[in-house]
Amino acid sequence: MTASHELRTPLTSINMAVDLLRESAGSKLTDQERAVLEACHEDVQRLRALVNDLLDLSKIEAGKLELSFEPVQPRFLGDQAASVIKPQAESKGIELALTVPEDLPAVSADPHKIVWVLVNLLANAVRHTAPGGHIKLRGERVGNQVQLAVSDDGEGIPLDLQPRIFDKFVHGKPSDGGGGSGLGLAISREIVRAHRGSIWLDSIPGQGSTFTFTLPIAA
Repeated sequence: MTASHELRTPLTSINMAVDLLRESAGSKLTDQERAVLEACHEDVQRLRALVNDLLDLSKIEAGKLELSFEPVQPRFLGDQAASVIKPQAESKGIELALTVPEDLPAVSADPHKIVWVLVNLLANAVRHTAPGGHIKLRGERVGNQVQLAVSDDGEGIPLDLQPRIFDKFVHGKPSDGGGGSGLGLAISREIVRAHRGSIWLDSIPGQGSTFTFTLPIAA
């Protein structure tokens, strides 16, 4: 946590400097210099995301995760997450389907944290699904819980990685260069656990993946 805080300030300064150069000096640079500047910009964004993820995970592991529970409709959670990811899916020509019935019972959850989990799962699905593929966000009641599941027909998770997929710094595949920190699923698992739920993966390499998690129905 200390290291992440110390990194935040210089990264913010670097980000401001790079953005200033992109805005004011872009037209004066050669194509090669612009390419280098854009690479710097992307790397800074990746580092900032990593630092933020590290801070979030350190808070969770220290038992300092703040949750504001309230009754919330699963459909609302699905709509919020889908609206964030829809532009990314459309840009890749991926169909995003939402099948979360509006009459599902309310769950006890921190809506901001659960939407974060759904957005992370959907973003992973977009990253690992080829153009023309399909992603589904489904919801159903199972006993005294509601299950939310994100499915895709993408590349799937290699069998040797599946047992470790929720560990820190594990990517969907060894050569994954999608820019993720490798912490999103670890954070998602801890958030779901803090909601007294569980999360798991079903995947067949080459055919797709489904991440499912549960939330308790509100009293």
